[in-house]
Amino acid sequence: MPSRRIIAAMVAILLVSGSMLGIVAGSISESEPSINTSAVPSDGPDYGVNNSTFQRLWSEDNDKENQLDENGISENRSSRAKFASRLARSTDIPFSEPPQATEKWNQGDFGDYTHGSDDASVHPEAATLEDGVYIRDAYVSIFAVQPSTILHQGNETTQYVAPDGEVLALSDYRVAVPQDDRTGSHRERWSVSQTSIESVELSVDSRTVDVEDGHQAALTYGSLSETSRLTVEAKIVVELRRLTLECPEWDNSTSSCNGDWDRESETTDASKTVSTSRDVVVNRISDTAGQQVRFDADQNRVGAVVHPNTEWSTIAVDGDVRVRSNWWFYTAGRSGWQTMVTSTARDTSHTESSVRPVQVHAFPSQEEAYIPTELTEGGERPLAIEEAWGTEHSGPALPPNIDIAAANRYGNADSIALSSSHLDGSAFRDVTVQGIVRGQTQTVSLSDQQTVRETNLDMTVVEANATHAVIRASVTENASGKAVTTGRVAIGNQTVALNTSGIGVTTISTPSTVIRGEYTSAPWWLTDQPYAASNDVTELPANFPAFQTLIRLIVVTILWFVPVAALVFGFDYMSGGTLLGLSNRT
Repeated sequence: MPSRRIIAAMVAILLVSGSMLGIVAGSISESEPSINTSAVPSDGPDYGVNNSTFQRLWSEDNDKENQLDENGISENRSSRAKFASRLARSTDIPFSEPPQATEKWNQGDFGDYTHGSDDASVHPEAATLEDGVYIRDAYVSIFAVQPSTILHQGNETTQYVAPDGEVLALSDYRVAVPQDDRTGSHRERWSVSQTSIESVELSVDSRTVDVEDGHQAALTYGSLSETSRLTVEAKIVVELRRLTLECPEWDNSTSSCNGDWDRESETTDASKTVSTSRDVVVNRISDTAGQQVRFDADQNRVGAVVHPNTEWSTIAVDGDVRVRSNWWFYTAGRSGWQTMVTSTARDTSHTESSVRPVQVHAFPSQEEAYIPTELTEGGERPLAIEEAWGTEHSGPALPPNIDIAAANRYGNADSIALSSSHLDGSAFRDVTVQGIVRGQTQTVSLSDQQTVRETNLDMTVVEANATHAVIRASVTENASGKAVTTGRVAIGNQTVALNTSGIGVTTISTPSTVIRGEYTSAPWWLTDQPYAASNDVTELPANFPAFQTLIRLIVVTILWFVPVAALVFGFDYMSGGTLLGLSNRT
């Protein structure tokens, strides 16, 4: 049996074309759909969505791990369609960006809806039905808001939309016609003269933005900002005709009219307004900011700091050179649409739905932001991520039937620092940020520019003795000689901050003869004026021997002097003091 790694490799080649498959993991709970419907619509692929992508759209299906055993792979090796189907039934495969296929599918499937007749309302199982006097089982449902992405963050979900988009809405109803009275001298006959969905109105925060009519309405909106409530209202109107028959010469014995019936016709108008709402948030990538960075010490190196300040999927800095965020995507059918219900005055019936909207979802993966671009000829990435930072969050709990592993805890990359020694100096002049909603991109000009300036560290010994030394450190800019007033200098086992004159003074204990220091600034992506690191070396003056040197001198002196003194004294003693006169033997 092939390993999961082999399967993942085959997926990468056949389906994903570079998507990250390491986040495909997890377990599935089995559940029986109502009336034996499948999570995967039986009428696909269609509407220009190819088979491989179609199979990946329905992540809420019941996955079975044995679909890609050795026999299954061998059997379907010659058929990409069969392999895609088996793979999709084995696990769920994320997308690296919001797929356009969801909108293609929704547009096509939306047109497949067939409404009921005057005496039958056809509605999805999840629809909220309302009744009036003559209008029954009325509803309006939002089939899709697109483009949009549902973001999973912690225990909450938020539907993000682009500022401009559309709402696809379906509505239906049935007419409750009063029963006829066909006995006696006074009789009534009811019929439906005409019915219609007079208007389907889309409003944004109580402001009407588009109006259509009919059972299917494609409503557009534009220029949304921040959080908005989208409300769809459908006004249903019905005209009933009541024919009244009166017999002037009614024969009670025969229960019949002996003459002509007097006829009178009148109409009754009725209306019912039904509504549904959806709260959405605009993914505002228009707030993206940043600046370019140059390096005095390396003219071939360029960089940039980009602040999308929201969730994003990719940042393009030079054509195909891109950065991928830690947000990935899966798609699933919207709940409540697998079964379509037909309601009449007598009963209800259930059938597998032929209209199945699909929705894009975003989740934080276990992978951090990375560079998907191909390596250079030298085997290096053309772009490097110095750091990505932002707010920390707990990972979401995805629905149990989604076979994808999300991060347990993650940092949202609100800002990211990039650098390159391979791209041209103008590469970061403009960057293009793609949001988590399909088609939502923003090209930002990074007109502001910073320079990581070279520095010079100069250390001098102010005071020193056998036990300590006072060191003065001064840091200046190489080019201008101006004092550098930010950052710290590490000297021995001490660090000291620079003052407003670019000077720091510290005392180190038991100094060695050679003293080394290093100046470091805050990372260039976290400061308004970045500086490069610099080093310096100084020595203690000769008249101020270091404590270790004094100890060594004393030890060596003792070790040499005592044996020599003992030897000389011994010779003098043996000579009776005649050698040096140190002893007196008589």
